[in-house]
Amino acid sequence: MGKHKFSFITRKLRIKLVVFILLGVMPFCSFAENTSKSVAIPIGISLWDNVQFPDADTDIMGMRFCLLYGRHANVSGFDFGVLGCGVDGWLFGLQTSVFLNNIGSANGALQLSGIVNNCLEDFYGIQLAGIASKTGGDVYGGQLALFNISNDLYGTQIGVFNKAENAFGIQLGVINMATDMRGIQLGVFNIIKEGPCPYLPIINMNF
Repeated sequence: MGKHKFSFITRKLRIKLVVFILLGVMPFCSFAENTSKSVAIPIGISLWDNVQFPDADTDIMGMRFCLLYGRHANVSGFDFGVLGCGVDGWLFGLQTSVFLNNIGSANGALQLSGIVNNCLEDFYGIQLAGIASKTGGDVYGGQLALFNISNDLYGTQIGVFNKAENAFGIQLGVINMATDMRGIQLGVFNIIKEGPCPYLPIINMNF
């Protein structure tokens, strides 16, 4: 009777041990599967986003050159485009083109464009463009263009028209707009909608 009871206990322990091992291994299997879907390549060349090497779902870690327009998953390093550069995910490094830089997000980047810089989510770094710099998320750093638009700003906007929802820093331009601000606006028209003075010429501030 004692042996049968001991055998029953050890059988339960063996089952628990197997389950524990499986639960411990599954996350690593899932991680390996996810990381294997995107292989990093040191160099990329694009004529257009459907005529390029490597494929669009590949990461570039090194250098990419876009003759017309290129599009890849993530890019870290140097990203050069004659007409434009596109990144579905994040950019880390330098991105420059004549007309358009378009990225999902930036984890530390310098965007240089003759016409437009666009970031769909948060941007960490500096956007410098001849016409417009725009982010769908927040800016942690600076925007320099004729027109600068962001969600929340943590840093500086310099241009003819600057707009942010919540600004923490400096806006310098002809027209400066913010819903709320902790900082200084310098320009001809300075608007802080929820500030103590919604409109002031030359200088407006809220701390």
